[in-house]
Amino acid sequence: MAIAEQGANFQGKRVCVVGPFPPRAGELSGQVEMFCQALQGEGAWVRRVNTDVRAVRRLPLIGIHLLPLAQIVLVAWRLLAAAPRSDILHVFAVSGWGFWLPVMLALLIGRLYRRRVVVSLSGGESGEFLRRSWRRVLPLLSRADAVMVTTDYLKEIVGRFGQQARVVPNLISLEHFPVLARTEWPVLILWIGDLEENANPVMALRSLAALRKLAPEARLMMVGQGSLAQVTARAATDLEIAGAVAYRAELASWQREELLREASILWFTAREDNLPQQLLTAAASGTVIVSTDVGGIPELLHDGVDGLLVRPDDAARMAEATMRVLKRPFLAESLASNARLSVERYTWSKHRRSVARLYGLLDADAAVSADGESGSVDVNGDDPTDVLGRTEFLWSEPGSGGSQDVEPATRRRRR
Repeated sequence: MAIAEQGANFQGKRVCVVGPFPPRAGELSGQVEMFCQALQGEGAWVRRVNTDVRAVRRLPLIGIHLLPLAQIVLVAWRLLAAAPRSDILHVFAVSGWGFWLPVMLALLIGRLYRRRVVVSLSGGESGEFLRRSWRRVLPLLSRADAVMVTTDYLKEIVGRFGQQARVVPNLISLEHFPVLARTEWPVLILWIGDLEENANPVMALRSLAALRKLAPEARLMMVGQGSLAQVTARAATDLEIAGAVAYRAELASWQREELLREASILWFTAREDNLPQQLLTAAASGTVIVSTDVGGIPELLHDGVDGLLVRPDDAARMAEATMRVLKRPFLAESLASNARLSVERYTWSKHRRSVARLYGLLDADAAVSADGESGSVDVNGDDPTDVLGRTEFLWSEPGSGGSQDVEPATRRRRR
């Protein structure tokens, strides 16, 4: 039975989406815009309220100091203009100021106009933010009509404090990532992230130093900026690998996508994270992922099946895992192919029903009835066609190992 027939029809619904929008840098802005486009594709009327104030941010010397006050005034003004013409206020929040400002304003103005308020929590540091500030965060979340989180990892954290939430993960549009035949696996590794303590960029450099003892031709491209930029540069020099590291402070999204297609492996070294968008993009691009086993990442990747996972700060094991991929092209191909299958769970079609429930367009009884008629229910209770449940993965190789030799770049044909 079609979702529209069950009452979950977005057609004509007026949704005010609050959050950062492009060209604001960062994963969240791209996610918010993708979400808006998905709603518009369903026939919803979407009004965007941008929490970014680029004109003030760019003011020399004083811009950074005026930004908080300017955001309060302008975001409140934008919300006051949008709320009367909206049925739903949907706020996309992260941690810190990126939570307090949009959530408090949306709840206040939503109550003023008696509008439904949905709060979405995401971001790499949201888990730590919730654990640290739950006494102040939970009273706000409890005032929302619905709470959305992007991983079971975050759902479990908010659940510890008695707050219910529905999982709607970061989305990806696979139409932008056609399956391309990779003809070789060069010894080129990519690292993308903020040069901050939690992202642990120095671990990537230590991993490269260990890897180059086994594969002297290995190279690393690092993309990102942050407070540890100088520390990272010094670490590359101290480890005597500066000549094998290329660095770019910032790249456009299309340039990052091109790099993912060129690199054989994406390294992710964070000590804690939710589920970063670059992992979804890498999985869609056919790039092998070697990542730390933290936060919501195991919800996408299963060690030895569609990626390789290592403990945080274990540079030696990350180098060993990378060697397994470089030495065995068939393992690389199977990991990449399986990751592409896994990432199909993160498309809009798999989660539109959950969004409908958050918006009050589909009640729980109708959802149970629909799932009963379909004959199967996926792990999130949203889509009866669970890709992982119906797909047999290609050959995989769990466990750890190591290799002392790297074969030359190997040409192959995608099955």
